[in-house]
Amino acid sequence: MAQAYRCPSCRHKFVPEQPPNDGRLQCPACRAQLKVPVRSPTPSAASRVQIAGYQVLRRIGQGATAVVYEAIAPNGDRVALKVLNKEASRDDEFRARFQREAKLAAQIIHPHIVAVSDCGEERGVLYLAMELMDGGSLEDEIERQRRIPWQQALAWIQQIAEALQAAGTRGIVHRDIKPANIMFTHDKRTAKLTDLGFGKQSDATSQWEQQLTMAGVSMGSPAYMPPEQVTDALTADARSDIYSLGATFYHAVTGKVPFGGKDVHQIMRDVLRVEPVPPRQHVPDLPAGVDACIRWMMQKDPARRPQHATQLLYELRALAERPQDARRFEKLMRSSRRVPAWLIIVGVILGLLAVAAAVVFALR
Repeated sequence: MAQAYRCPSCRHKFVPEQPPNDGRLQCPACRAQLKVPVRSPTPSAASRVQIAGYQVLRRIGQGATAVVYEAIAPNGDRVALKVLNKEASRDDEFRARFQREAKLAAQIIHPHIVAVSDCGEERGVLYLAMELMDGGSLEDEIERQRRIPWQQALAWIQQIAEALQAAGTRGIVHRDIKPANIMFTHDKRTAKLTDLGFGKQSDATSQWEQQLTMAGVSMGSPAYMPPEQVTDALTADARSDIYSLGATFYHAVTGKVPFGGKDVHQIMRDVLRVEPVPPRQHVPDLPAGVDACIRWMMQKDPARRPQHATQLLYELRALAERPQDARRFEKLMRSSRRVPAWLIIVGVILGLLAVAAAVVFALR
């Protein structure tokens, strides 16, 4: 079966007429160039019954650099086993991103972050064992429903904001928030954030980290990137993730990406210079408060967005109770707002309690 690809610029999904033999593809819709590793016809380790002691049951996903299997772990648990393919395993950059994903994910135990239980390398093949999420992704839901009812979208966005709050206590910035990286449990009541391959920690300043970050700008998802990440991904912080979460919220409730252009360069120019069409112009019956909240999260100036996930959570909870109240967000957008110290302290305490509760639950 031919491999399908999704353009990170215009989100068009396509199957190339010929498999890539030079590591590059061109999107037929917007003509953007995609960098992909060259793959052999059979993914590395695909023919093995076991990978590092994990019994492979079936393939459940495949991307440009990795294959994901449903597998049975040595302890009998069913897991998602992510395996870097043969060609990507030879690329130092892809290997480093894969290993960084495992390192960062292992630092956070939270109900709304996909848990990583194991990682390693066997015969040159890198693997990552993760919590099995069998409810699909937000991207799948948008494709299925075309647009998500705002009440449901708000509930999921609030859960991912809780994940960002937990990541913030560790100084971790995700840098690739998008619908494809938000996964669901089978009943779709619980949303979880995944894929920390582009993530960074605030104290990571090595030369290799900077090289990975610069590569991440060209390989990321421009439609969800904040302006500061387009120009210099090293400057991305918690407010950058909030912007991307706002862009994801926008896409969920409207069924449209905030910025679409004929090529990746136009999208990036628009991200830097053009205000997105207000969500209510796409969906007239969207509550005014929801529209205003999304625009607040997507302010081009980071100082005019929520400054922390804690502040965002506070406002999202208020929004759920008063979805028509746009004035509070309009006021926040007119000027930067300093987050009260007590609110930050309360948020940190709540985040630590959530992590502790998750640890206790995992040990049972």
